[in-house]
Amino acid sequence: MSLKSLKIGKYIVDTPIIQGGMGVGISWDKLAGNVSKEGGLGVISAVGTGYYQNQQFLDKAISLKNDTVPRPYATENFYSANALNEIIKNARAISGDKPLAVNILYAINDYGKVVVDACKSGIDIIITGAGLPIKLPEYAKDYPDVALVPIVSSVRALKLIMKKWSRSGKNPDAVIVEGPLSGGHQGFSYEQCFQDEFQLESILPPIIDEAQKHDIPVIAAGGIWDKADIDRFMDMGCAGVQIGTRFIGTFECDVSDVMKDILINAKEDDI
Repeated sequence: MSLKSLKIGKYIVDTPIIQGGMGVGISWDKLAGNVSKEGGLGVISAVGTGYYQNQQFLDKAISLKNDTVPRPYATENFYSANALNEIIKNARAISGDKPLAVNILYAINDYGKVVVDACKSGIDIIITGAGLPIKLPEYAKDYPDVALVPIVSSVRALKLIMKKWSRSGKNPDAVIVEGPLSGGHQGFSYEQCFQDEFQLESILPPIIDEAQKHDIPVIAAGGIWDKADIDRFMDMGCAGVQIGTRFIGTFECDVSDVMKDILINAKEDDI
């Protein structure tokens, strides 16, 4: 099965694989820039940018008991707008004119400000989970070329987002559907993670049906590991997939080699 390109807003992703946004230094400029360069969609995480390049963009750091190095002081330094701008600029230097995305958690402090910061820095696509981004179109209204992609885990959540966004005359440019095997913030209870009705294969069909009524591409996420997984979800009607963990072990990933080695050498008993 050959993979068709994926259209998100005005942007074409040659290979319909989205690299999941992974916070605090896992997917920053090197990983996201190279994924986009190679034809997928690279996704920068906006979480913890104050740590970027050894915290050189911080306004203030603090040392607590047992700290070997200082850490960003409070939330206004844990996230650094200047660092996010630099990450996007450096990723763009790698990716060229290929589309580039940023993942912004809805649950963070100053969500609207971070959306505007990313738009000002020239990002193409904003992906948001960890809550329902009801006001996202309002925050991005001055940047109509920026595609907006919510993450949901139920058709009810998608319908609610669409109802709220309709006031701004906006539909999602795509929707990412996360099942309980994803590393995101989906809202499942621990028990639901093991129940058949909450598995990705079960929650996708009604979301695909609703999204297709409005010509919204659906992207499956959570536990997708190889080509067989990709084909399975594309056959269900998805326009693309999102993969996170597999990218961590790559040379291009921004995380330390220590974490890469731990992950690559992990056995099932280590989970």
